[in-house]
Amino acid sequence: MTRILIIASGGGHTGFARAIAQYLPEKVDFVIPTNDPYSRQMISQYANKIYEIPKGREPDESSLVLFKRLFSIIVKSANIKKYDLIIATGSNHSIFPSFFQFLKGGKVYGIESQDRLITKGKAIGIISNYAKGVFLHWQEQRKLYEKKGIVVGPIVEKPKYESKDEGYILVTTGSMGFKRLFDAIVKSVIGKRIVIQTGKIDPTIYRNQNVTTFSFDPDLEKWIANASLVITHQGKTAMEAVVMYRKPVIMVYNNDWKSATTLSDAKKYAEILGATFLSDPITWSDYNVLLEAIENANEPNVFDTGTPNLVKHVLSEL
Repeated sequence: MTRILIIASGGGHTGFARAIAQYLPEKVDFVIPTNDPYSRQMISQYANKIYEIPKGREPDESSLVLFKRLFSIIVKSANIKKYDLIIATGSNHSIFPSFFQFLKGGKVYGIESQDRLITKGKAIGIISNYAKGVFLHWQEQRKLYEKKGIVVGPIVEKPKYESKDEGYILVTTGSMGFKRLFDAIVKSVIGKRIVIQTGKIDPTIYRNQNVTTFSFDPDLEKWIANASLVITHQGKTAMEAVVMYRKPVIMVYNNDWKSATTLSDAKKYAEILGATFLSDPITWSDYNVLLEAIENANEPNVFDTGTPNLVKHVLSEL
């Protein structure tokens, strides 16, 4: 199905791309960030062709970084052949490839992040100006895109496992990691089995008899499926844990994500999921904030998967 191009922009955005690919009847083509082996691993089995385009900047980088990479991004985006339908999964990485496809006559759709309830994501807000529509996870997001919003439900992958409880707490905060949170958990949570995906942070500094650590696992889903509790940040994993496996979730806000969702958005996101919300560890008076949340974690809300609805809409446009 070479008429479809999915821009898999790293991290949770690539998770959206893989979720969509799982429900499509054939392989499609993808764009991923340059030097992103994790994205390549995640989507390679669903891909006919994979293009690489540099990512403008990460959430913790300044706009100056984007300008340094801009020429390469523009040239490589412009050189991608025309596709009939393009799905931009979000972040600044999706902007230029989707815009050049729009100029070539392709139908562009965006995906708003699951944690945007009060403010639009900057990248998808830009893309929405030339997109035919923006896929949304929740009815509460419709007010952000009154004319172009298409509520399909939570966009998650097909569950590969049965939900079980193997007695450990899973801590995962995306590809960037969240050192303050990891430090707090390892210091304060005693006598419980903990599994931490550390992302770019060295996993060896937390490893001990009760703590299993790794930087990345393309099959993180198996860890989610077998956890007693998932502790994560304001990203996509919280939705996956709740929607796919009905796991209780503690969502800990990361202040460092300056270009990501706001505190108000994150609180609303946690409320929709039925997750327990905590502010950034830097604001905690002591570790009891975390320990009480672990002992009294909320039961998650129940949802139907929205990805089949998205794919049905996409195929109807070809």
